Amino acid sequence: MPQVLPAEIQNRALNALLDSLKPETLALPDSIVKLIPPRAFGFPRWRETFRIRTGLTFDSLAPPESAANIILYLVLQPERAARLVEFHSRDNKLPGLSETIDRLLLATWKAPIETGYRGEIRRTTDMLALYYLMNLTANEQAASQVRAIGYEKLDELRTWLKTQMGKNSDQKAHFVYAISEIDRFQKDPKQIHLTPPLEVPPGAPIGD
Repeated sequence: MPQVLPAEIQNRALNALLDSLKPETLALPDSIVKLIPPRAFGFPRWRETFRIRTGLTFDSLAPPESAANIILYLVLQPERAARLVEFHSRDNKLPGLSETIDRLLLATWKAPIETGYRGEIRRTTDMLALYYLMNLTANEQAASQVRAIGYEKLDELRTWLKTQMGKNSDQKAHFVYAISEIDRFQKDPKQIHLTPPLEVPPGAPIGD
């Protein structure tokens, strides 16, 4: 007979996923980045190389973005979100969708501010979290309560961002952009203008 996993196991699994979003986990060692040169002339990028945004040079933010993309896509997947709502309604000890999104935002947007390379990774994961939260809320195939919770969490995030605006000048552009995109989304949920995540290079079998 199918059984829902106990809350303890579900919470441990979610904690492990959220830990994997930490910049120190996603960051590439500088010693590795320095070993990766630009692609040589005559050797264009192909399906099994990381998608990048930097043109000729290796994009050290691309692998962290691709890794975070896998995690966030699965955490905020519409069917999984509906299961969280349903299972929590039957047993309130189980993590619900509202709690899961709160914990996700604590691990991204509301996590301690970092600087340098790790700071850019944090801003990358922030925007990915916002992108998938918007997509979940706008998904017309998602359960109504899933979309309602998503809308509520976007509104709460917008309010929180407003309170943070004057606290760290390094984050101002990041926060202003997010607030403006949430505003635009709330006016027309069918229009998501955030940059789509980089696609993940295909895994095994390679070369088929």
